[in-house]
Amino acid sequence: MQKTKLILFSYDFPPSNGGIARLCQEIVVGMKSHYEEVIVLTRRKEGLNIPYNSINIKMIELPNRRILSEITALWVLLKIKNKSSYDIVCGIWHPEGFLSIVSGFKNIFILGHGTEFLSGTSNFRAKFWLPYYAKFILKKVKIVIANSLYTKELIKSISKNIKCEVLPLGVNQHFFNHKLDEKQCDTKFKLGTVSRIHQFKGYDFIARVLAKLPIEYKEQIMWNIAGTGPYLESLKKLVNEYGLSNQVNFNGYLKDELLPLFYSKNDVFILCTREQPNSTQVEGFGLVFLEAQSCGIPVIGTNTGGIPCAIKHNEGGWLIEQDDEIELTKLIIHLIDNPLIIKEQGLIARRRVEDKFTWDLYCNNLFYLLNNFNFN
Repeated sequence: MQKTKLILFSYDFPPSNGGIARLCQEIVVGMKSHYEEVIVLTRRKEGLNIPYNSINIKMIELPNRRILSEITALWVLLKIKNKSSYDIVCGIWHPEGFLSIVSGFKNIFILGHGTEFLSGTSNFRAKFWLPYYAKFILKKVKIVIANSLYTKELIKSISKNIKCEVLPLGVNQHFFNHKLDEKQCDTKFKLGTVSRIHQFKGYDFIARVLAKLPIEYKEQIMWNIAGTGPYLESLKKLVNEYGLSNQVNFNGYLKDELLPLFYSKNDVFILCTREQPNSTQVEGFGLVFLEAQSCGIPVIGTNTGGIPCAIKHNEGGWLIEQDDEIELTKLIIHLIDNPLIIKEQGLIARRRVEDKFTWDLYCNNLFYLLNNFNFN
């Protein structure tokens, strides 16, 4: 039977912020041209993140309280008739995937992000949650759509029999567009970072490298940081201790509409995320790297997690090894001494996004995957 309706079932959806919420919003926008009806099933929430591409969609809001949310979601899904005419895309495998299965849907697809497939230090996750419960759910659905090769490897480590395909994320190349030229007149070398501020994101590592730079290079740098998070106050103290107060600007949380301007005001985007044993904190892909590249800004990232899917070394950006102070120091000095490289790599970054990483491409490929695996 031809499926004409799509349900996007995700607790993470705007006004929530973060990568999963943004991905789900883009899927809803992109899939409206492929389906007669697109429905969003999500929890009721308040937040500051109003998407730049808001559209009129049918939205079913669930109670915010977790147990009530799951009971209500199950009731809503059970009441839907002609389930075979629906595709249902789940933002994550639990609880969305589980609730979709027990409510009787067959055309179920799960988005894979990375951290949800790691056990960290939890024996419960390592001995039951992933090898039994996750394995059961993931083998029941049509296909798991991983955001990177790294995430696919995590999924396959649970069971080689899970059907999984890699579909790298995209970016709206029209919204995230390089529009500024006045920054070329500024003599400062401006680094920019947008992210939730956690220690595993490598903020302390970047600060340490900047603090150790020769004075003639240190004085040329301005590091602009956008975001909030649990490590913010510790980072501010560290910046003061390192004597970087004149080199660092904290911009706080930025709404979507302000992001292109923020990216474009900087020369290079940097985020040096760590991958640590027995931790569930990892960069499954790194959407911010694509957003910066789309604005014509080359990027620096670490060779960890799924970041190598977002950055190709010397093609719009640079990959360094985790916590390698010498490597990052040499790269920063090289870029300050050779500003034309930044301009050249920025142009390459923009072309790379246009050719391979737009949301139009993502949604077309997603629709193909949904249809290609419908009858397997």
